[in-house]
Amino acid sequence: MDKKILVIILAISVAINAATLFTFGYFWWMRHNDPRRRELIHRPHMMHDWQHTRLAVDLHLEEGQLEEIVKINEDMRSATWPIREELFKKRQELMSLFKEGEPDRVHADSLLKEIAALQAMHDGQIFERLVRIRSILTPEQQEHLGGLLHKFVEEGRPVAPHLPIRPHGPFRLPGGKSGK
Repeated sequence: MDKKILVIILAISVAINAATLFTFGYFWWMRHNDPRRRELIHRPHMMHDWQHTRLAVDLHLEEGQLEEIVKINEDMRSATWPIREELFKKRQELMSLFKEGEPDRVHADSLLKEIAALQAMHDGQIFERLVRIRSILTPEQQEHLGGLLHKFVEEGRPVAPHLPIRPHGPFRLPGGKSGK
């Protein structure tokens, strides 16, 4: 009787494990067998574009909308690349100042202002991209996009720092006696 129970438990365990492996394999296959994804294999920088984001799925974008968004993204990538390169160089220069024994504060302040201006230009171009993308969406998609962007911003909100630990009074032993 004990052998029969053990065999039954073993058979159930094997069936559960096989079903689990099949499920993981199926979802892996579905994720990696998308024909639109295969078209972009030769362009790795495009792998994470709009066609493959949850945003495109959530907004139910049509093929024409996807094509326009890809063009908008390529235009933005071309426009922001020089800014990103310049930001990188300025940040490298700032870090090289930090490595000096006593950094030149005037030069560091100048670099920080340049970095801030470049970052503002970069963020402005990203905002313009969003405006262009919104213009090709239907009113329902625009509303949904607004909700998704609000959610993304809220998820990226900095966490409030923990309250500082307040100094406590002298340690008291049970019974009210002071300890040292």
